[in-house]
Amino acid sequence: LFRTTLEALAHQSPNPWEALLNMRGPLPVRLLAIADAVVRMAASNALGDAAYGLVRPPALPSQIREEMWTLGFERYDTTMRAVLAREVEQGSLVIDNLPDASVHFFGLMTGMPANAALRGDTWQAPAATQHGYVASAVALFLRAYRPQPLVVTAEGKREVPSGF
Repeated sequence: LFRTTLEALAHQSPNPWEALLNMRGPLPVRLLAIADAVVRMAASNALGDAAYGLVRPPALPSQIREEMWTLGFERYDTTMRAVLAREVEQGSLVIDNLPDASVHFFGLMTGMPANAALRGDTWQAPAATQHGYVASAVALFLRAYRPQPLVVTAEGKREVPSGF
């Protein structure tokens, strides 16, 4: 029954990430929209996912794990790889490993909701705080994969994040 339900959900529901492929505008704005969607998804599911992780059977049959993967991360990952590949082709980003870059982006966006869920909380920071977190995570991603080299100051020092 569990497998049948997962299969039905996987094949019945449209892929919400596909709309992201058709977005237009500057790359930072498009990545912010993707990030907002990832954070909304992560924040809405994180507490339940963390609780399920505590009670789920340790070894799920591989087919069930694959169906759960398809419902969750794979749909995002396939779309994000396509978005990133297009940006690499246009010269907006320099990425040697698209799968890793997709996971990096996902991890940056879901970090705060996941940490809150592990503490048993929902991520209910004020909207400005959430937006600030997402914007800085997107900026970090763009900095990591930008086409130009790191800026070097006159003293020959590398850029250092604020607070260090």
